[in-house]
Amino acid sequence: MIKVDFHMHTVATPSDADFEFSMATLKAYVSEANLDAIAITNHNMFDLPQFLDIREELDIAVFPAIEINLDKGHLLLLSGLEEVEAFSEKCSKVTALLPDAKDTMSVEELHLIFGDLRQYILIPHYDKHPSMPDEVIEALSEHIDAGEVSSPKKFMYCLKNSDRLVPLFFSDSRMSDTLKQFPVRQTYLACGSATFADIKGCLKDKNKVFLSETEANKLFTIFPNGQKLSTGLNVVLGDRSSGKSYTLNQIEAEASQEIDAEAGKVKYLKQFSLVERDDVGDKRKFDKLLSDKESLLTSEYLSGLQEVVSDVVEVDLEHDRRRVGNYIESLIKYAKQVERHDAFSKARLFSEETFPLGDQENLEDLIASTKNLINNVQFKEIIEKHISIEGLKALVIELMTTWTRNDVERRKKKWINGIISEVRGKLQARTAATSPEEVDFYSIVQNMMKVSKFSEVVKLARTKREVERKSVQGFEVVASTANFDGAMDLRRHSRTTGKFSEAFSKYNNPYSYLQELKGIEELPHSELYKFFVKIEYKILNRDGYEVSGGERSEFNLLQEIQDAQKYDLLLIDEPESSFDNQFLKKEVNELIRAISRNMPVVLVTHNATVGASIQPDYILYTKKEVVEGEIQYRVYSGYPTSKDLVSPEQKKVSTYEITLGCLEAGEEAYSQRRKGYEDLKN
Repeated sequence: MIKVDFHMHTVATPSDADFEFSMATLKAYVSEANLDAIAITNHNMFDLPQFLDIREELDIAVFPAIEINLDKGHLLLLSGLEEVEAFSEKCSKVTALLPDAKDTMSVEELHLIFGDLRQYILIPHYDKHPSMPDEVIEALSEHIDAGEVSSPKKFMYCLKNSDRLVPLFFSDSRMSDTLKQFPVRQTYLACGSATFADIKGCLKDKNKVFLSETEANKLFTIFPNGQKLSTGLNVVLGDRSSGKSYTLNQIEAEASQEIDAEAGKVKYLKQFSLVERDDVGDKRKFDKLLSDKESLLTSEYLSGLQEVVSDVVEVDLEHDRRRVGNYIESLIKYAKQVERHDAFSKARLFSEETFPLGDQENLEDLIASTKNLINNVQFKEIIEKHISIEGLKALVIELMTTWTRNDVERRKKKWINGIISEVRGKLQARTAATSPEEVDFYSIVQNMMKVSKFSEVVKLARTKREVERKSVQGFEVVASTANFDGAMDLRRHSRTTGKFSEAFSKYNNPYSYLQELKGIEELPHSELYKFFVKIEYKILNRDGYEVSGGERSEFNLLQEIQDAQKYDLLLIDEPESSFDNQFLKKEVNELIRAISRNMPVVLVTHNATVGASIQPDYILYTKKEVVEGEIQYRVYSGYPTSKDLVSPEQKKVSTYEITLGCLEAGEEAYSQRRKGYEDLKN
């Protein structure tokens, strides 16, 4: 088994924040992490003199490598030791091609520069930002077996799914003298030796990559001192003020140190964080959580209204009124100038109106819908039960014939309109008489009808109705439509500092209200539809009543834990401080266990209902100790079945005594309670 880190930087390039390389830092890191092989992977460049110095200073395998911007993703390319000079020349071409951090090369350019890619190890950013596009990995699939991930969770996900690449977990660190602590992100390989050929072969097999040297992929290192966590469920025990929360904070800090912008995402549910001290605050937090979770439902329900608003938002009735007024004024003026009329102004085309052209969008949509019915395979049987395919084919032919006829008619009108406009322009240039202004009455009437129908649609959308009802972890979530209560309600909904007083004063006149919303700079036009109807949510308990304050907090906790699946690590600090044992055992424990099958979870507790019945995969015990006058928080850990919990310094404590002492208040108290329960039962 060898331990490797194939992603580290020793030169500040345009893709890095400025730093100065430290050989001492690199040597100390390699020594303390017990690494057997490393690769120097600077962004789009390779520093040959520096590499030779590093190889001379270290007594482990040091592979020449480069991190390349490839089609919007990043690719680690490692070479064998025997071709370092030739490799350096090829890398110089990459540097010339990619002088800026945003520059990127193509797969074709990669082939042109490096030639036969079989002699290299190619490791793309996989579940790590910026990830390599799937199509690029597919194009290089003959040469790519493994991909770099950004967390133990993603590492385990790749291992469990056969269609994913072999996962690798590296530090992506900058070896400078300002490095505060050494990274703990490395990968163990089941290789016979640290040779390039052995490693290349090893990366083809998921059974040969590990997060831990002795515990395979059950554990991973979280602290530089060697302290480990389970890739499943971890329970942290300890007396009051023994360092449980301190340890949790340290875990969060370590997991959040990723340079990768998308990695190290930690969901941390701190003690009492979901329970407010007052009912108003609790209700506000509860409502915010619901609105965040259910915004998709709002968009889906109001999608029809969104289309209407996007159409009406461009209608300007005031402009239309001015156009009609100007037309009437010009018509009166034209009538009064009889004495000025001459042969040019008396010509029919002098005041002739052009043909309205209209459009065929509705007809085109109808044709597309009919074609969809004809070509639909999934629901063909249901469609044919009600409508014959032959009838649909006849319909689409007639619709297309109508479209063609209308199109010919439109083209003729357009041609005639061109003649009218040209002749009218020439006549107007030759006379002193003024002609009536042009106005498209068809579009004006159409706009008036749009606004009228728009008001009807908004009125229907605001009608009080239940939109959705669904069960969520023992609760019922009921969504209903409602009107906004006032300007402050609109402002909260917008999450902006915009002023809504004037707009809300016209809330009952949909068109005027829309015009006011358009004038609020903070609101994009694409979001205006969300301010006509509000979707309200209420949660019902098992008895069908609205939840109480305590039940709101229970629902909040379940939702927050469920939300943790989007993160790389879940931390929970003493949930028993806010919730009763029955709820914790039935609801919380089951959900936490389910989530821990797919990601690491760390749970701090001193409660037997949580700590024992949840059946953790790994136990951590924190203890405050005074060493040479200074307070230190020591962590002991091990499996629940281990006789002893062991610290990284190899100190031991009894698992039995710790578990019984932390969860049951000691053996004597546990024995007394147990006897009391047996007496009650009998």
